[in-house]
Amino acid sequence: MKSRVVAWVASATMCLLYVLAAPTVAQAAEPSANDECHSTGLVKAEVSTSVRLEHDNRTYTKVVSELTVDIPATWLLARDLLLSEDSRPYISAMVCLSRSESQELGYEADDERWSEWRTGHPVVTTKGSRVKVVYKAYGWVDHSSYTDVGMWRIQAPTTGEWSLQLMVPNALWGAWWNEITVDPGPPGAQRAEPEPRTGDGATTLVWRPGWVGKTKNPTATQIPEELAVTVTTRPSWQRSWAARGDHLAAMHLDLLGSMLWVGTMSALLVTAARRYRDRSGAPTDVQRRSLGNLRRWALLAVPLYLLAHVEGVIEQYLQRSGAWLNFDQQLVLEHGLVLGSVVILLDFARPQRRIRWAAVALSLVTLTAVVLLWKVVEPPASYSVSGKEYGALEIGLAVQVTGSFFLVTLFLFAVIAAAWRLATDGQLLPQSRRYPGRDRELRLRMVLPAVLAATASVAAWFAMAEERNWQRASWLNNPVDPEYGADHRSDFFWEAMWSVSRVDSWIIGSHGWLLTGLAAAAVFRTWRDSASLSPLEDPAARLLLLAFFPLTIGLDVQNHLGSALLEFLWIPLYMLALYGVTALLTHRSVLAHPFEVSGRPLATAVGPGARAKLLAKARSYREIHAELRRLDQGLFGDVPPERATLEGRLEDLHDWTVISVPGAAPERLPSTVSVVDAALALGPRDDWWGNGVRGARFALLPGLVAAVLNTWADWIRGEGWQNTLANQLGLPGVTATFVSWMATFAAAGFVLGALWRVLPGRRGAGKAIPVAGAFAVPAALDGLVGWFTREGATNLALQISTMLFVLTVTAIALDLNTFRSERRYWQSRLGLLLSIYQMRYYSLQVAYLIGQVIAIITIWQFFAEPDVVPSPSEEPPDPD
Repeated sequence: MKSRVVAWVASATMCLLYVLAAPTVAQAAEPSANDECHSTGLVKAEVSTSVRLEHDNRTYTKVVSELTVDIPATWLLARDLLLSEDSRPYISAMVCLSRSESQELGYEADDERWSEWRTGHPVVTTKGSRVKVVYKAYGWVDHSSYTDVGMWRIQAPTTGEWSLQLMVPNALWGAWWNEITVDPGPPGAQRAEPEPRTGDGATTLVWRPGWVGKTKNPTATQIPEELAVTVTTRPSWQRSWAARGDHLAAMHLDLLGSMLWVGTMSALLVTAARRYRDRSGAPTDVQRRSLGNLRRWALLAVPLYLLAHVEGVIEQYLQRSGAWLNFDQQLVLEHGLVLGSVVILLDFARPQRRIRWAAVALSLVTLTAVVLLWKVVEPPASYSVSGKEYGALEIGLAVQVTGSFFLVTLFLFAVIAAAWRLATDGQLLPQSRRYPGRDRELRLRMVLPAVLAATASVAAWFAMAEERNWQRASWLNNPVDPEYGADHRSDFFWEAMWSVSRVDSWIIGSHGWLLTGLAAAAVFRTWRDSASLSPLEDPAARLLLLAFFPLTIGLDVQNHLGSALLEFLWIPLYMLALYGVTALLTHRSVLAHPFEVSGRPLATAVGPGARAKLLAKARSYREIHAELRRLDQGLFGDVPPERATLEGRLEDLHDWTVISVPGAAPERLPSTVSVVDAALALGPRDDWWGNGVRGARFALLPGLVAAVLNTWADWIRGEGWQNTLANQLGLPGVTATFVSWMATFAAAGFVLGALWRVLPGRRGAGKAIPVAGAFAVPAALDGLVGWFTREGATNLALQISTMLFVLTVTAIALDLNTFRSERRYWQSRLGLLLSIYQMRYYSLQVAYLIGQVIAIITIWQFFAEPDVVPSPSEEPPDPD
């Protein structure tokens, strides 16, 4: 009886304890109704995460993050990770493992991430009863607001102290945390919370929390203290300054740098135009038009550059004052700036009536789209339309895309009209075949389809890049959600509007120098002085050539620390470099040597007659030397010529009678200069303009290879291809960069040919060195500034070496073309070249050229790497 009572009491006690404990057990063992991630199934998951800041050899600090989650297969969403990355179950599972939802940080799990980049989707593998997810991401700290990369948020305020904060997904609070690693880079961390357990290397901090969170406190609603990792660091002032590029003061300095560059160049061109105008004698109509175009374009370039660069400053100023622009206001600003550029370009171009009417028609289409967006279609009030419905959003998007398309077409139309005006007035284009003696006309039936095709290609790439950017930023958003589609269309709506000003900035800001160079070339063409030894003899031509050198050949100086403030300083540096190598070394040129009798320089014996006689003497000189070589080798018959006779004939070739006074003793070439040297010093044409044009043409072939290498290094190699795919002007940018490099190398060949007669050296390879040096010295100074600011300049060596290669090949081609009249007597150009250089097989010049090719290959293989930051869609404004 007693045992029964004891058993009954024990049973009742156990039941009571079970009843009392049931709610707690249920709460711990079963997920709540809102726990879509089934967090309890992740208690046995193992998590590791790391973040690293890479400061050096780049303009902006790069953030590299990695997350590794080892999940038990018993987790209800584990199998969903094996599905397609586009499927809704996969997205839901990945959100649970990688995204934190924090009201304190103002962040939701389904927000778009515009600052995060990935080379691919997270890698998911299975092994036994475990599923492993490796999620790698990276980004750049290029603005002062927060940058989210992986599980980490990096904030770079103006105080100079950056913070790295771990954003742990709620579902992983109860997991086993193997390791948390933070490497803030040099100089290391200022503070770290909580205190790290250990370190690794000089700056890396390591935490090993283990099991924390809901395993200790199942009712926790805030992130556990052990996982609330925050590291504060103070990077170098270079990286801190570069990250402030979105501040109003920094944008003002950047705009100031751009305007100083164009203002300095415009002042030089206007001064050169004034010097041309002050020349004695009345100018011809052609000269008057080309010079007027140069002066007008130099003055109009300033407002054009201002319209292309001022948009960001205006927007930032309004945002700082609390006046956020709605779509209507933004539309007026964007399209108004571009229309202002169109008006300036068309006013300069002064096209014929049909072109003007076509421009009016394109303008009406654009203005009609603007009016429809104002009065008929209701555009999205902000970047995001979540929680709102706009039935006319699709119609508005079509109207906006149409208006932007035709406005870009109109802008390109105006640019071509301006370029045509510069080329025709400067006689840079062949005259009309239908009407001999008249300039070619810009025909509407030719230019309009070409511009429409170009705009269509730009628009097609823009659409692909924008869709790629959207998919990248919203890859963990639920595509089934109705708000997803509305936000997607709204994103495209705003980006289509912004694209117009981006094209303006791209054409004028980045490639407007092509039009300015065209204006300078037109003046060279129409105002050339055939009697001048080089353009350096005339003050007007000298100033224009010295300004032409940094404009068309000088490297596009990188924006150090994200600002163009110092860019204009390289204009005088390039000018001084070119003038220095010519002024200091002109006395060492062949034509600077004096005649033995009168002591006058050989430069006094130039002109068509002198060239013809020198070429004839040079051929005799080479033939006699060939006979001497055969005589030394015993290759003659039974009666070989006497050496004294051959040497006497060589001695007679030094007699110079072109400028001798009748009855007086003939002049004699200096003993240190052969007639071949003198002929090569004059170049292939009778004046410096002809030599310059030949140099520009000959530079195109080696320039083609060099342009491909430099374009590949800038846009495709390494991280550059990721930038190209994300850039809304990526593929057009690749094409424009290639064309720009071709124009740069052609301009370099022109400068080499124009200065050919005053450059030191007896052979072309030697004459190319001073011009290449004038290019390399300021570029090396730019690299020195990049070293001081701790920015990458690895492509600089490639650019210098390719320039030297192009100039060397061009110079050899100019030597060969000097004796082009003998080409029909030789089986190949190589044989003629060997004869000109008086060599049998190889020489030091050939070895020198081969060494340049080897150097380019070495630099390409080991050093060339772009310092790029992808240009994604513009950071969306906060609708609040």
